[in-house]
Amino acid sequence: MVIQKKESNEKIYKPCSSCGTPKTLDQFYVSTNPIDSHKRVSICKKCVSDNVDVSRIQSVKDMLLQLNKPFIQHQWDSSVSEGENRNKNPWGMYIKSIYLNYRDLTWKDSDDAIHLNKNNKEQIIPNSHFSSDDTQRKLNVSYDLSQLKSKYGYGYPDDEYYLFEDKYQQLKTSFQLLTTMHEEYFREFCVNKVKETLAKAKGNFKEAKEWAAMVKDVAEAGKLKPSQMSKADLSGGLDTFGQLARMVEENHEIMPLLPHFTEQPKDKVDVTLWCFINYVRDLKGLPECEYKEIYAFYDKKKQDYESQMSDSSFGNEEDDVSG
Repeated sequence: MVIQKKESNEKIYKPCSSCGTPKTLDQFYVSTNPIDSHKRVSICKKCVSDNVDVSRIQSVKDMLLQLNKPFIQHQWDSSVSEGENRNKNPWGMYIKSIYLNYRDLTWKDSDDAIHLNKNNKEQIIPNSHFSSDDTQRKLNVSYDLSQLKSKYGYGYPDDEYYLFEDKYQQLKTSFQLLTTMHEEYFREFCVNKVKETLAKAKGNFKEAKEWAAMVKDVAEAGKLKPSQMSKADLSGGLDTFGQLARMVEENHEIMPLLPHFTEQPKDKVDVTLWCFINYVRDLKGLPECEYKEIYAFYDKKKQDYESQMSDSSFGNEEDDVSG
């Protein structure tokens, strides 16, 4: 291979093995293959991009294999979504992210961790590019295909059921599923969201847009959007301590105070009052009292007061009747 050096600015030129045009090294992706000259791949960036059909996931994988770079599904999905929003080629965004965040990974580190065993149960093996949280969440997970079909409905491809359940487990802690209807809407939300992601991954943006609309409709109908949730939704139906007290009283009898609170002083005010009462009793030659006797005195006075209020109310009613 001929390497040309331009004397004026000392830039090194390398011919592209696809188009044959000599180009500066920054026009080639970095290579970890020791047989590539100047640690750059043999095909220039433009030819790589021109030979990738983003609407065909296999085309993307074939080029990544040539570059010895990994295919990471969630990163590709993110690049497709971002490319759609910014009207840019998802390939360029994906490969840039790979070189920035996964530079040490190769094609062998691609998403081959998920596979089905002979019992039709998914076993997920941690891979080097998963984050620690993802790895912890996916370890020791096993899904029964028949149960998933019963949960999400029949008719979907088998491998999609695992994606539905993975999305469900990933998001369920973020939603208040208070009723079976909320649960039903949430399952449908997960199905539509996965379908939207798969359509984007295939480059079918029209279909993805339709699934996205269904995701939005289900989220609004099931009140799954955070902006739709009231304070009562987020707090389980309770906004104040008053509501909590009323709910307890409506469902249970009012509990009497425990002896722990009536037989021993609980703060400095109680202790001061107790000491003062015993001081007065000592002046009068009376024995000291126990704190529970003070509380018994409170209860007696409270009963007397309630009795007086009851008699007064009854008397007013009689006056009204006689009048």
